[in-house]
Amino acid sequence: MVKRSAGEKKRDLIVSVCKKLFYEKGYNNTTYNDICTAADIPPGTITYHFENKRGIASVIEDEYEPQNKIYIERMCTNRGYSKVLLMAIENFHMWKRDLEDPNLRNFLIDVSRERVPSEAAFRAVKYFYQCVIDELGITVSDKEMRLIVPTQIGMSDAVLMEISRDPDSFTYEEAARFSIRFFLRQLGVADSESEHVIAEAREIFKTLPIDNRYYREFAYDPKYLTVLD
Repeated sequence: MVKRSAGEKKRDLIVSVCKKLFYEKGYNNTTYNDICTAADIPPGTITYHFENKRGIASVIEDEYEPQNKIYIERMCTNRGYSKVLLMAIENFHMWKRDLEDPNLRNFLIDVSRERVPSEAAFRAVKYFYQCVIDELGITVSDKEMRLIVPTQIGMSDAVLMEISRDPDSFTYEEAARFSIRFFLRQLGVADSESEHVIAEAREIFKTLPIDNRYYREFAYDPKYLTVLD
């Protein structure tokens, strides 16, 4: 077992404390004093490990990015779904949770206003695309991928901010359908083919035992994850 250094433990403590504060109190409303008090550390400990509060949020966001994919893939691991179909199911899940959980939605909106996508976020979205690209046998150059990935990130931020102006104006299904079509259009997939994927994913998603009431502080309690046969 690899032992963590005292510095690594402090850094993990700061992230853990901020997950609770950012989720419950909000990113913008959380002060350095709040973090220091909750973690029982002096201000210098924060600035030693992180350049600023946005740096802490980036770590939390970078963990959140792939979490949605991992959660759905673990749940559906025995079902043999294609990667394209899993991508679509993951989108339904992501948008439903984002719109149902105001704490999560507000955090994502707050950090998007300071948006400088981290390398981890780029890697996560690139990985999602690569899974679909490999399965469809599509050739996408590295240069083109450098444009596709930030475009996808920017689209998600923009859609979330637009919906937040009037949360009742869009359903999670409408947001997911748009996001899936956008994702596949960037790879040259026809809308008619995308609609088949969306329809199948929607029906599967409605049967999954997901309860967003158990989503707290940017994670589900593992005991509420059901692996389907």
